Amino acid sequence: MGLFNRKKKEEDKKSAVLTLYSVTLDSKNIYEVAKEEFLEVTKSIKEIEGGLEFIFKDETSLNLHLKDDLSFVSNHTNGMANFFSQAPLENKEVLDKAILQIKMFTCTVGITFEINEDERRTNYITNTIYEIAERTQSFVLYPSMELYTSKGELLISINGETDFEKYYPIASSDILKRDVEMTAKDEERYKKIIKECDEKKIPHTSFMLGTQIMEQEVVVPSIEEIAKRAVTIFSCAVYSEGLLMENGSIDIAKYEFEEMNKRYGIIDYISKKEKEYIEMEEPDEITAIQFAWQYERCAVLLWALGFIELNPCTEICNVREIAKILRSYDSLDELMKASNPRNNEELLDMHTRVLYYHWACVDARINNKEVPGGLDSGVVQEQHYALNWLISANGECDWDDISPNT
Repeated sequence: MGLFNRKKKEEDKKSAVLTLYSVTLDSKNIYEVAKEEFLEVTKSIKEIEGGLEFIFKDETSLNLHLKDDLSFVSNHTNGMANFFSQAPLENKEVLDKAILQIKMFTCTVGITFEINEDERRTNYITNTIYEIAERTQSFVLYPSMELYTSKGELLISINGETDFEKYYPIASSDILKRDVEMTAKDEERYKKIIKECDEKKIPHTSFMLGTQIMEQEVVVPSIEEIAKRAVTIFSCAVYSEGLLMENGSIDIAKYEFEEMNKRYGIIDYISKKEKEYIEMEEPDEITAIQFAWQYERCAVLLWALGFIELNPCTEICNVREIAKILRSYDSLDELMKASNPRNNEELLDMHTRVLYYHWACVDARINNKEVPGGLDSGVVQEQHYALNWLISANGECDWDDISPNT
């Protein structure tokens, strides 16, 4: 392309910044798409800290910095949603849907590129970024805090502007699987949960959340898979307790974990992140606390297997009860034989309930309000994680890759 054949002049060096926000679950593919779209004008590509640098044929550069860590993206998008919720947009339905869209983002890509006086060149780069957005289910944010769709339509600006009279959020098809139709039973479930929320004074959306799973989408793991997950989660939480307790130590933690391993053979089916955690030479306190919270996930799985009733989302689970159950059996086979699994309808009811509770917790956080209905947001989030896995709300992905989106 001739626009990029002229060498840059040092005095012309200026930069522009755009940010992509995507709902894709394949975040690394954004880099591959960018390579394809800029191929014609690219001289070389090199890895830089946190991203890639494209050197164009005119010796100017464009940098991409991808952020897809779940915790980072969640905090970032919640802050962004809170920011845009203040926009004076008269169409409140579009405002609500725009905020919902923002909370569905799974990754961000910061883009910085050099510009000069040649508007055609700048337009080419900008248009190419929109092509990348189109291919990766992304939106484009300008420094002026205007968020555009990949087709160049203004979704929302901080000044309260939009090109939409109606808007329907998009999300990864791997999350939402919107190729199914809602049945009367699905609608009845939604209405029942919303009625419960009203009775408990828990706020909710005026529409069905896109992340609500339909009955025909549910895929439940086998009893063996659920049992393996339950004992593994418990063992890692016990490991954390051995570290965090008064006078705790890594020796105590390892001893407790090994006792459970002897009973259930956990080491054969532990997840990658769990394995990395128990093999840390000096586990940090934050990670230990995160794994200790997972007693709540274990409680959900034992509930699914019919061993316990779930405590309300206003209080933490009964760890002593969980420990008593899992230390009452000498093998996975014994545990499985003693189970009385709940049916798919019960699992889906609970998932739907906790999904709307989680939405209320997120809404309270981003709007700096008190969590409603006495809900414990930590309990709700952990339960949502386990329930997503139980009904395959994120598709049949690995335990470590579950994403409890609202």
